Amino acid sequence: MNPPTWKAGVASTVITPTESMWLAGWAARRQASTGTAGDLFAKALALEDANGERVVVVTADLIAIPRTLADAVVARVLQRWNLPRERLLFNASHTHTGPEVRPDKVPFFEIPPEFAARIAPYVAQLEETLATLIGTALERLEPATLRVQSLRAGFAKNRRTPPGPVDHDLPVLAACRLDGRPLALVFGYACHNLTLPPACGEFHGDYSGVAQAIVEKIFSGATALFLAGTGADQDPAPRGTLEHARAHGQALADEIQRGWTRGGREVAGSLQAAFEEVVLELQPLPAFAELEADLRSDDPPRRRKAAFLLAALAEQRPLVTSVSWPVQVWRLGDELLLIALGGEPVAEYALRFKAAFGGPVVWVAGYSNDLMGYLPTRRVQQEGGYEAGRATLWSALPAPLAESAEARIVGAVHHLVRRVGAPAGGGLTGDR
Repeated sequence: MNPPTWKAGVASTVITPTESMWLAGWAARRQASTGTAGDLFAKALALEDANGERVVVVTADLIAIPRTLADAVVARVLQRWNLPRERLLFNASHTHTGPEVRPDKVPFFEIPPEFAARIAPYVAQLEETLATLIGTALERLEPATLRVQSLRAGFAKNRRTPPGPVDHDLPVLAACRLDGRPLALVFGYACHNLTLPPACGEFHGDYSGVAQAIVEKIFSGATALFLAGTGADQDPAPRGTLEHARAHGQALADEIQRGWTRGGREVAGSLQAAFEEVVLELQPLPAFAELEADLRSDDPPRRRKAAFLLAALAEQRPLVTSVSWPVQVWRLGDELLLIALGGEPVAEYALRFKAAFGGPVVWVAGYSNDLMGYLPTRRVQQEGGYEAGRATLWSALPAPLAESAEARIVGAVHHLVRRVGAPAGGGLTGDR
Protein backbone atom coordinates (compact mmCIF):
# COMPACT_ATOMS: atom_id res chain seq x y z
CA MET A 1 0.00 0.00 0.00
CA ASN A 2 1.38 3.40 -0.99
CA PRO A 3 1.80 5.95 1.80
CA PRO A 4 -0.96 8.61 1.89
CA THR A 5 -0.23 11.81 0.00
CA TRP A 6 -3.03 13.84 1.57
CA LYS A 7 -3.80 15.31 4.95
CA ALA A 8 -7.26 16.29 6.17
CA GLY A 9 -8.63 18.10 9.20
CA VAL A 10 -12.21 18.87 10.09
CA ALA A 11 -14.05 21.03 12.62
CA SER A 12 -17.70 21.69 13.41
CA THR A 13 -19.60 24.04 15.69
CA VAL A 14 -23.19 25.01 16.47
CA ILE A 15 -24.24 28.44 15.17
CA THR A 16 -27.89 28.41 16.25
CA PRO A 17 -28.73 31.89 17.55
CA THR A 18 -29.27 32.14 21.29
CA GLU A 19 -32.06 34.68 20.87
CA SER A 20 -35.03 35.09 18.58
CA MET A 21 -34.10 36.40 15.13
CA TRP A 22 -35.91 37.10 11.88
CA LEU A 23 -35.83 34.02 9.68
CA ALA A 24 -34.38 34.40 6.19
CA GLY A 25 -35.69 33.47 2.78
CA TRP A 26 -39.44 33.99 2.81
CA ALA A 27 -40.72 37.52 2.21
CA ALA A 28 -44.15 36.35 3.34
CA ARG A 29 -43.01 35.88 6.94
CA ARG A 30 -44.42 38.26 9.48
CA GLN A 31 -42.93 36.96 12.70
CA ALA A 32 -39.54 36.15 14.21
CA SER A 33 -38.23 32.73 15.17
CA THR A 34 -40.12 30.92 17.91
CA GLY A 35 -37.60 28.24 18.88
CA THR A 36 -35.28 25.57 17.54
CA ALA A 37 -36.41 22.40 15.76
CA GLY A 38 -32.85 21.47 14.77
CA ASP A 39 -29.50 23.07 15.48
CA LEU A 40 -27.62 24.95 12.77
CA PHE A 41 -23.94 24.20 12.16
CA ALA A 42 -20.86 25.67 10.55
CA LYS A 43 -18.18 23.19 9.47
CA ALA A 44 -14.73 23.34 7.91
CA LEU A 45 -12.68 20.74 6.05
CA ALA A 46 -8.99 21.47 5.45
CA LEU A 47 -7.05 19.50 2.84
CA GLU A 48 -3.30 19.44 2.19
CA ASP A 49 -1.52 17.70 -0.69
CA ALA A 50 1.95 16.18 -0.75
CA ASN A 51 3.45 19.54 -1.73
CA GLY A 52 2.01 21.26 1.34
CA GLU A 53 -0.61 23.16 -0.66
CA ARG A 54 -3.78 23.70 1.36
CA VAL A 55 -7.43 24.53 0.81
CA VAL A 56 -10.35 24.85 3.24
CA VAL A 57 -14.05 24.52 2.46
CA VAL A 58 -16.45 26.13 4.94
CA THR A 59 -20.14 25.21 4.98
CA ALA A 60 -22.91 26.75 7.05
CA ASP A 61 -26.62 26.18 7.66
CA LEU A 62 -27.45 29.74 6.63
CA ILE A 63 -29.32 31.50 3.82
CA ALA A 64 -26.01 33.00 2.68
CA ILE A 65 -22.45 33.82 3.62
CA PRO A 66 -22.32 37.46 2.48
CA ARG A 67 -19.20 38.84 0.83
CA THR A 68 -18.51 41.20 3.73
CA LEU A 69 -18.45 38.26 6.14
CA ALA A 70 -16.34 36.08 3.85
CA ASP A 71 -13.86 38.89 3.21
CA ALA A 72 -13.46 39.57 6.94
CA VAL A 73 -12.75 35.89 7.61
CA VAL A 74 -10.34 35.72 4.66
CA ALA A 75 -8.36 38.64 6.10
CA ARG A 76 -8.04 36.91 9.47
CA VAL A 77 -6.99 33.59 7.92
CA LEU A 78 -4.47 35.25 5.61
CA GLN A 79 -2.83 36.98 8.56
CA ARG A 80 -2.78 33.90 10.82
CA TRP A 81 -2.30 31.06 8.31
CA ASN A 82 -1.03 32.78 5.13
CA LEU A 83 -3.82 31.13 3.16
CA PRO A 84 -4.80 33.28 0.12
CA ARG A 85 -8.33 33.97 -1.08
CA GLU A 86 -8.51 31.30 -3.78
CA ARG A 87 -7.89 28.58 -1.18
CA LEU A 88 -10.94 29.38 0.95
CA LEU A 89 -14.40 28.37 -0.24
CA PHE A 90 -17.50 29.50 1.67
CA ASN A 91 -20.80 27.77 0.91
CA ALA A 92 -24.23 28.31 2.47
CA SER A 93 -26.89 25.60 2.49
CA HIS A 94 -29.52 28.29 1.77
CA THR A 95 -31.87 27.02 4.45
CA HIS A 96 -34.97 29.22 4.76
CA THR A 97 -35.23 28.47 8.47
CA GLY A 98 -32.00 30.12 9.56
CA PRO A 99 -31.38 33.69 10.76
CA GLU A 100 -31.31 36.58 8.32
CA VAL A 101 -27.69 37.73 7.97
CA ARG A 102 -28.07 40.27 5.14
CA PRO A 103 -28.76 43.82 6.37
CA ASP A 104 -29.73 44.94 2.85
CA LYS A 105 -32.83 42.73 3.07
CA VAL A 106 -34.34 44.71 5.95
CA PRO A 107 -36.50 47.10 3.89
CA PHE A 108 -37.57 44.49 1.34
CA PHE A 109 -38.57 41.83 3.88
CA GLU A 110 -39.97 44.53 6.18
CA ILE A 111 -37.95 43.30 9.14
CA PRO A 112 -38.93 45.18 12.34
CA PRO A 113 -36.18 47.42 13.81
CA GLU A 114 -35.85 45.24 16.92
CA PHE A 115 -34.81 42.26 14.80
CA ALA A 116 -32.90 44.25 12.19
CA ALA A 117 -30.65 45.41 15.03
CA ARG A 118 -29.75 41.79 15.85
CA ILE A 119 -28.23 41.02 12.45
CA ALA A 120 -24.90 42.86 12.87
CA PRO A 121 -23.99 41.38 16.29
CA TYR A 122 -24.78 37.86 15.07
CA VAL A 123 -22.68 38.33 11.92
CA ALA A 124 -19.81 39.73 13.99
CA GLN A 125 -19.94 36.62 16.14
CA LEU A 126 -19.99 34.49 12.98
CA GLU A 127 -16.80 36.16 11.77
CA GLU A 128 -14.98 35.09 14.91
CA THR A 129 -16.56 31.63 14.80
CA LEU A 130 -15.68 30.89 11.18
CA ALA A 131 -12.09 32.14 11.51
CA THR A 132 -11.61 29.96 14.59
CA LEU A 133 -13.24 26.99 12.83
CA ILE A 134 -10.83 27.23 9.90
CA GLY A 135 -7.88 27.43 12.25
CA THR A 136 -9.07 24.37 14.16
CA ALA A 137 -9.45 22.35 10.95
CA LEU A 138 -5.92 23.32 9.88
CA GLU A 139 -4.51 22.41 13.29
CA ARG A 140 -6.12 18.99 13.06
CA LEU A 141 -4.58 17.97 9.73
CA GLU A 142 -3.68 14.27 9.73
CA PRO A 143 -2.69 11.74 7.05
CA ALA A 144 -5.69 10.75 4.96
CA THR A 145 -6.87 9.29 1.70
CA LEU A 146 -9.48 10.95 -0.50
CA ARG A 147 -12.19 9.22 -2.53
CA VAL A 148 -14.73 10.84 -4.83
CA GLN A 149 -17.81 9.57 -6.62
CA SER A 150 -21.00 10.89 -8.18
CA LEU A 151 -24.26 9.35 -6.95
CA ARG A 152 -27.90 10.23 -7.72
CA ALA A 153 -31.00 11.48 -5.90
CA GLY A 154 -34.29 12.28 -7.59
CA PHE A 155 -36.40 14.62 -5.45
CA ALA A 156 -35.29 17.91 -7.08
CA LYS A 157 -37.83 19.26 -9.58
CA ASN A 158 -37.57 22.22 -11.94
CA ARG A 159 -40.03 24.75 -10.53
CA ARG A 160 -40.17 26.90 -13.65
CA THR A 161 -41.04 24.60 -16.55
CA PRO A 162 -41.52 21.02 -15.38
CA PRO A 163 -40.01 18.80 -16.62
CA GLY A 164 -37.31 21.40 -17.33
CA PRO A 165 -33.56 21.00 -16.75
CA VAL A 166 -32.59 19.25 -13.51
CA ASP A 167 -29.32 18.11 -12.02
CA HIS A 168 -29.85 14.97 -9.93
CA ASP A 169 -26.15 14.29 -9.32
CA LEU A 170 -25.09 13.74 -5.72
CA PRO A 171 -21.29 14.18 -5.65
CA VAL A 172 -19.47 12.91 -2.56
CA LEU A 173 -15.90 13.51 -1.40
CA ALA A 174 -14.74 11.27 1.44
CA ALA A 175 -11.64 12.04 3.51
CA CYS A 176 -10.67 8.81 5.27
CA ARG A 177 -8.37 8.04 8.15
CA LEU A 178 -5.55 5.57 7.61
CA ASP A 179 -7.68 2.76 9.07
CA GLY A 180 -10.29 3.41 6.36
CA ARG A 181 -12.90 5.06 8.58
CA PRO A 182 -14.32 8.32 7.21
CA LEU A 183 -13.12 11.51 8.82
CA ALA A 184 -15.29 13.79 6.70
CA LEU A 185 -17.94 13.30 4.02
CA VAL A 186 -18.71 16.28 1.79
CA PHE A 187 -21.79 15.95 -0.40
CA GLY A 188 -23.78 18.26 -2.63
CA TYR A 189 -27.15 18.50 -4.32
CA ALA A 190 -28.76 21.06 -6.63
CA CYS A 191 -32.07 21.83 -4.98
CA HIS A 192 -33.47 24.75 -3.03
CA ASN A 193 -33.23 24.07 0.69
CA LEU A 194 -36.82 25.12 1.42
CA THR A 195 -38.86 22.01 2.14
CA LEU A 196 -40.24 23.71 5.24
CA PRO A 197 -43.00 26.30 4.60
CA PRO A 198 -43.01 30.01 5.55
CA ALA A 199 -45.26 29.16 8.51
CA CYS A 200 -42.39 27.20 10.09
CA GLY A 201 -41.00 29.56 12.71
CA GLU A 202 -38.23 27.45 14.22
CA PHE A 203 -34.53 27.26 13.37
CA HIS A 204 -33.79 24.19 11.26
CA GLY A 205 -31.30 23.12 8.58
CA ASP A 206 -34.09 21.74 6.34
CA TYR A 207 -33.39 18.63 4.25
CA SER A 208 -29.64 19.26 4.09
CA GLY A 209 -29.43 19.54 7.87
CA VAL A 210 -31.36 16.29 8.23
CA ALA A 211 -29.06 14.55 5.75
CA GLN A 212 -25.92 15.71 7.55
CA ALA A 213 -27.23 14.48 10.91
CA ILE A 214 -28.17 11.06 9.51
CA VAL A 215 -24.83 10.65 7.71
CA GLU A 216 -22.98 11.46 10.93
CA LYS A 217 -25.06 8.87 12.74
CA ILE A 218 -24.40 6.21 10.09
CA PHE A 219 -20.67 6.95 10.00
CA SER A 220 -19.83 7.44 13.65
CA GLY A 221 -16.89 9.78 14.15
CA ALA A 222 -17.26 11.45 10.75
CA THR A 223 -18.31 15.03 10.05
CA ALA A 224 -20.77 15.57 7.19
CA LEU A 225 -20.65 18.81 5.18
CA PHE A 226 -23.29 19.89 2.65
CA LEU A 227 -22.17 21.89 -0.39
CA ALA A 228 -25.25 23.44 -2.01
CA GLY A 229 -25.43 23.01 -5.78
CA THR A 230 -26.88 25.12 -8.59
CA GLY A 231 -30.46 24.79 -7.38
CA ALA A 232 -31.89 28.24 -8.08
CA ASP A 233 -34.71 26.86 -10.22
CA GLN A 234 -35.06 23.55 -8.39
CA ASP A 235 -37.46 22.76 -5.52
CA PRO A 236 -37.80 19.60 -3.45
CA ALA A 237 -40.87 17.56 -4.34
CA PRO A 238 -42.93 17.04 -2.32
CA ARG A 239 -42.43 19.81 0.20
CA GLY A 240 -44.31 21.67 2.90
CA THR A 241 -43.77 19.65 6.09
CA LEU A 242 -41.01 18.56 8.43
CA GLU A 243 -41.77 14.98 7.40
CA HIS A 244 -40.94 15.89 3.80
CA ALA A 245 -37.63 17.43 4.90
CA ARG A 246 -36.81 14.28 6.85
CA ALA A 247 -37.68 12.07 3.87
CA HIS A 248 -35.45 14.05 1.49
CA GLY A 249 -32.59 14.10 3.97
CA GLN A 250 -32.97 10.36 4.47
CA ALA A 251 -32.92 9.82 0.70
CA LEU A 252 -29.56 11.60 0.41
CA ALA A 253 -28.11 9.74 3.39
CA ASP A 254 -29.29 6.36 2.11
CA GLU A 255 -27.65 6.95 -1.27
CA ILE A 256 -24.40 8.05 0.40
CA GLN A 257 -24.44 4.89 2.50
CA ARG A 258 -25.01 2.74 -0.59
CA GLY A 259 -22.27 4.60 -2.45
CA TRP A 260 -19.81 3.98 0.37
CA THR A 261 -19.89 0.25 -0.36
CA ARG A 262 -18.91 0.94 -3.98
CA GLY A 263 -15.84 2.88 -2.94
CA GLY A 264 -15.47 5.54 -5.61
CA ARG A 265 -12.21 6.73 -7.13
CA GLU A 266 -9.18 7.46 -5.00
CA VAL A 267 -7.88 10.99 -5.54
CA ALA A 268 -4.21 11.15 -6.48
CA GLY A 269 -1.94 14.02 -7.44
CA SER A 270 -1.99 17.59 -6.23
CA LEU A 271 -4.48 20.37 -5.76
CA GLN A 272 -4.73 23.66 -7.61
CA ALA A 273 -6.96 26.64 -6.84
CA ALA A 274 -8.06 29.76 -8.71
CA PHE A 275 -10.48 32.59 -7.95
CA GLU A 276 -11.80 35.52 -9.96
CA GLU A 277 -14.30 38.33 -9.53
CA VAL A 278 -16.35 38.71 -12.71
CA VAL A 279 -18.04 42.04 -13.40
CA LEU A 280 -21.63 41.50 -14.56
CA GLU A 281 -23.54 44.44 -16.00
CA LEU A 282 -27.08 45.21 -14.90
CA GLN A 283 -29.97 46.10 -17.15
CA PRO A 284 -30.71 49.84 -17.39
CA LEU A 285 -32.60 51.42 -14.52
CA PRO A 286 -36.31 51.83 -15.31
CA ALA A 287 -37.28 55.29 -16.52
CA PHE A 288 -38.39 57.82 -13.89
CA ALA A 289 -41.95 57.80 -15.24
CA GLU A 290 -42.03 53.99 -15.05
CA LEU A 291 -40.92 54.06 -11.42
CA GLU A 292 -43.58 56.64 -10.57
CA ALA A 293 -46.18 54.43 -12.25
CA ASP A 294 -44.93 51.45 -10.20
CA LEU A 295 -45.77 53.42 -7.05
CA ARG A 296 -49.44 52.95 -7.99
CA SER A 297 -49.05 49.27 -8.89
CA ASP A 298 -51.31 46.67 -7.30
CA ASP A 299 -48.14 44.56 -6.82
CA PRO A 300 -46.75 45.37 -3.30
CA PRO A 301 -43.14 44.27 -4.00
CA ARG A 302 -43.09 46.42 -7.13
CA ARG A 303 -44.41 49.43 -5.19
CA ARG A 304 -41.81 48.94 -2.46
CA LYS A 305 -38.93 48.64 -4.94
CA ALA A 306 -40.07 51.75 -6.83
CA ALA A 307 -40.17 53.71 -3.57
CA PHE A 308 -36.67 52.47 -2.70
CA LEU A 309 -35.22 53.52 -6.07
CA LEU A 310 -37.01 56.87 -6.19
CA ALA A 311 -35.78 57.70 -2.68
CA ALA A 312 -32.22 56.84 -3.73
CA LEU A 313 -32.51 59.11 -6.77
CA ALA A 314 -34.02 61.94 -4.73
CA GLU A 315 -31.24 61.69 -2.15
CA GLN A 316 -28.61 61.39 -4.90
CA ARG A 317 -27.40 58.08 -3.51
CA PRO A 318 -25.34 56.21 -6.11
CA LEU A 319 -26.98 53.17 -7.70
CA VAL A 320 -24.70 50.46 -9.02
CA THR A 321 -24.73 49.57 -12.72
CA SER A 322 -22.77 46.33 -12.33
CA VAL A 323 -22.06 43.69 -9.70
CA SER A 324 -18.94 41.66 -8.91
CA TRP A 325 -19.59 37.91 -9.08
CA PRO A 326 -17.17 35.43 -7.43
CA VAL A 327 -16.11 32.38 -9.43
CA GLN A 328 -13.80 29.74 -7.96
CA VAL A 329 -12.25 26.55 -9.33
CA TRP A 330 -10.36 23.80 -7.50
CA ARG A 331 -8.75 20.76 -9.06
CA LEU A 332 -7.95 17.75 -6.90
CA GLY A 333 -5.68 15.49 -8.96
CA ASP A 334 -7.29 14.15 -12.12
CA GLU A 335 -10.34 12.92 -10.24
CA LEU A 336 -12.24 16.04 -9.15
CA LEU A 337 -12.92 19.44 -10.70
CA LEU A 338 -14.87 21.67 -8.30
CA ILE A 339 -16.49 24.83 -9.69
CA ALA A 340 -18.06 27.22 -7.18
CA LEU A 341 -20.29 30.08 -8.33
CA GLY A 342 -21.59 32.98 -6.30
CA GLY A 343 -25.27 33.83 -6.05
CA GLU A 344 -28.07 31.47 -7.00
CA PRO A 345 -27.22 29.78 -10.32
CA VAL A 346 -29.85 27.79 -12.20
CA ALA A 347 -29.21 24.09 -12.88
CA GLU A 348 -28.25 24.66 -16.52
CA TYR A 349 -24.86 25.97 -15.42
CA ALA A 350 -23.97 22.64 -13.82
CA LEU A 351 -25.20 20.68 -16.82
CA ARG A 352 -23.21 22.89 -19.17
CA PHE A 353 -19.93 22.60 -17.26
CA LYS A 354 -20.27 18.85 -16.82
CA ALA A 355 -20.65 18.51 -20.57
CA ALA A 356 -17.67 20.78 -21.17
CA PHE A 357 -15.24 19.20 -18.74
CA GLY A 358 -16.33 15.58 -18.74
CA GLY A 359 -13.78 13.02 -17.58
CA PRO A 360 -13.31 13.46 -13.83
CA VAL A 361 -16.11 14.13 -11.38
CA VAL A 362 -17.25 17.66 -12.20
CA TRP A 363 -18.87 19.20 -9.13
CA VAL A 364 -20.64 22.54 -9.56
CA ALA A 365 -21.68 24.42 -6.43
CA GLY A 366 -23.76 27.56 -6.09
CA TYR A 367 -24.36 29.84 -3.10
CA SER A 368 -20.60 30.25 -2.73
CA ASN A 369 -18.61 33.22 -1.41
CA ASP A 370 -21.52 35.70 -1.66
CA LEU A 371 -25.23 35.86 -2.43
CA MET A 372 -25.99 38.87 -4.62
CA GLY A 373 -29.04 37.42 -6.35
CA TYR A 374 -30.09 34.91 -8.98
CA LEU A 375 -27.79 33.86 -11.80
CA PRO A 376 -30.04 32.88 -14.72
CA THR A 377 -28.89 31.65 -18.11
CA ARG A 378 -29.77 33.72 -21.16
CA ARG A 379 -32.52 31.23 -21.99
CA VAL A 380 -34.11 31.71 -18.57
CA GLN A 381 -33.84 35.48 -18.89
CA GLN A 382 -35.64 35.38 -22.22
CA GLU A 383 -38.38 33.21 -20.71
CA GLY A 384 -38.87 35.72 -17.88
CA GLY A 385 -40.25 35.01 -14.44
CA TYR A 386 -38.93 35.05 -10.90
CA GLU A 387 -35.40 33.75 -11.44
CA ALA A 388 -35.01 35.86 -14.59
CA GLY A 389 -35.57 39.20 -12.91
CA ARG A 390 -38.59 39.49 -10.64
CA ALA A 391 -36.49 38.33 -7.67
CA THR A 392 -34.65 41.68 -7.75
CA LEU A 393 -37.81 43.30 -6.37
CA TRP A 394 -36.65 41.94 -3.01
CA SER A 395 -33.06 43.09 -3.55
CA ALA A 396 -31.04 46.29 -3.28
CA LEU A 397 -29.79 45.67 -6.83
CA PRO A 398 -31.40 48.41 -8.96
CA ALA A 399 -32.14 46.07 -11.88
CA PRO A 400 -31.73 42.46 -13.07
CA LEU A 401 -28.56 41.19 -14.70
CA ALA A 402 -27.95 41.99 -18.35
CA GLU A 403 -28.15 39.10 -20.83
CA SER A 404 -24.35 39.12 -21.14
CA ALA A 405 -24.10 37.50 -17.66
CA GLU A 406 -24.08 33.90 -18.82
CA ALA A 407 -21.34 34.44 -21.41
CA ARG A 408 -19.13 36.22 -18.88
CA ILE A 409 -19.56 33.53 -16.22
CA VAL A 410 -18.89 30.73 -18.70
CA GLY A 411 -15.83 32.54 -20.01
CA ALA A 412 -14.48 33.02 -16.48
CA VAL A 413 -14.95 29.35 -15.62
CA HIS A 414 -13.08 28.24 -18.74
CA HIS A 415 -10.30 30.69 -17.94
CA LEU A 416 -9.95 29.40 -14.38
CA VAL A 417 -10.04 25.77 -15.46
CA ARG A 418 -7.13 26.50 -17.79
CA ARG A 419 -5.29 28.11 -14.86
CA VAL A 420 -5.65 25.07 -12.60
CA GLY A 421 -4.94 22.68 -15.47
CA ALA A 422 -7.58 20.53 -17.10
CA PRO A 423 -7.76 17.07 -15.46
CA ALA A 424 -6.77 14.15 -17.66
CA GLY A 425 -9.74 13.21 -19.78
CA GLY A 426 -11.37 16.61 -19.34
CA GLY A 427 -12.30 18.82 -22.24
CA LEU A 428 -11.79 22.50 -22.85
CA THR A 429 -13.33 23.06 -26.24
CA GLY A 430 -16.83 21.61 -26.16
CA ASP A 431 -18.67 24.51 -24.58
CA ARG A 432 -17.87 28.16 -25.16
